Amino acid sequence: MNCSLIFEKIYRKEKIVYSIVTPVYNQENIIEKNLKSYIEKTVDFFEIIIILDSCSDNTKQNILHFISNYKTTHDNFVQIKILESPEPLFETKCDNIGFKLAEGDYLLEIQADMEMTELGYNIHLSKPFNILTNVIAVSGRCGHNLFRTGGIGKLGRNVEKEISTLSVDKNMFYTFETCNRGPLLLHKEKVIKLGYLDEINYFLDNSDHDLMARAYLQEGYICGYVPIDFDAPLKNGSTRKSKDKKNMEKLKELKNKIDGTYINKYKNDWTNIDAKQYILPL
Repeated sequence: MNCSLIFEKIYRKEKIVYSIVTPVYNQENIIEKNLKSYIEKTVDFFEIIIILDSCSDNTKQNILHFISNYKTTHDNFVQIKILESPEPLFETKCDNIGFKLAEGDYLLEIQADMEMTELGYNIHLSKPFNILTNVIAVSGRCGHNLFRTGGIGKLGRNVEKEISTLSVDKNMFYTFETCNRGPLLLHKEKVIKLGYLDEINYFLDNSDHDLMARAYLQEGYICGYVPIDFDAPLKNGSTRKSKDKKNMEKLKELKNKIDGTYINKYKNDWTNIDAKQYILPL
């Protein structure tokens, strides 16, 4: 795997609490705005790890221009690392690369099409970890079941809606059988114990749901949803972007290496988990 570090800047020496990991594929029009929002809306000491996934537009140039000229006034922004792969890796492998480089206690996966709009969103997402010891992941997007209907939050097209328009309580942790990427806060030690994301069978999607299934079946870990606001227009999502020839050929190659059962392989061992609600501390 030829993924190399192309930029690194350390702003200060502090113990990192949150490691923001963002895979990026062709987001030249929005990446500077979104990256700026991570810096300005994240509270407590954090680092940013960006993985450029075989971009063919001006994403790389725009990120490097922004970060090289950005004069941070945020004392909690500890460092940034930018890595680049000339060959397509896809989201799951990019996440794992970032997770393994992460120095924080928490892994905070934010997809490149997301603009964080709520100051201290990460502190709010971390509250369930302070009241329950067996939490592996908290999504700021949504929570839902694996093999049956039922869910809550910014499901599907609701990702574009403000949480004030949804039937959710901002000060509640909603546990469900699985939860979605972006923004997704993960307990790093628990992720390491489970062997990270399965980048072979879930190289493009569903690796978050596979992780949650393994977490519960193997360790009894739970996950869920905490409502926060962010902007993520569906038109900007990487999965909706047309792929270049290199990407399409790599997708075909990877699909030929998997059995295609996906999370359905867990059906025989799965026992439905009752959704619960926990009041969060203010």
